Amino acid sequence: MFQVPEVSYEEAKRMLEEDSNVVLLDVRTPQEYAQLRIPNSKLIPLDELRYAYKDLPKDKKYIVYCRSGERSAFATYFLRHMGYEAYNLAGGILIWPYEKESRVG
Repeated sequence: MFQVPEVSYEEAKRMLEEDSNVVLLDVRTPQEYAQLRIPNSKLIPLDELRYAYKDLPKDKKYIVYCRSGERSAFATYFLRHMGYEAYNLAGGILIWPYEKESRVG
């Protein structure tokens, strides 16, 4: 298994509050994103990332998340390989204790 830099939800929250260059990147499916997401996160499903990463500014830092942290670990590895500063959100949205948005109805 490959190692990628991880941040805890506490570290992620602090980074998001203190640095306007931090982007929360959700690599789950559009269906998962529609049901529940962390506010202000950007959706790029993992299977689209290999094409869509080119549209991401390289001067930002990315905190990547999925449901539990596995898909986002792969995405973090890929983004770092492509020259981005990316961190995996340990535990994913499952353990995110802060605000979440969900589809109404």
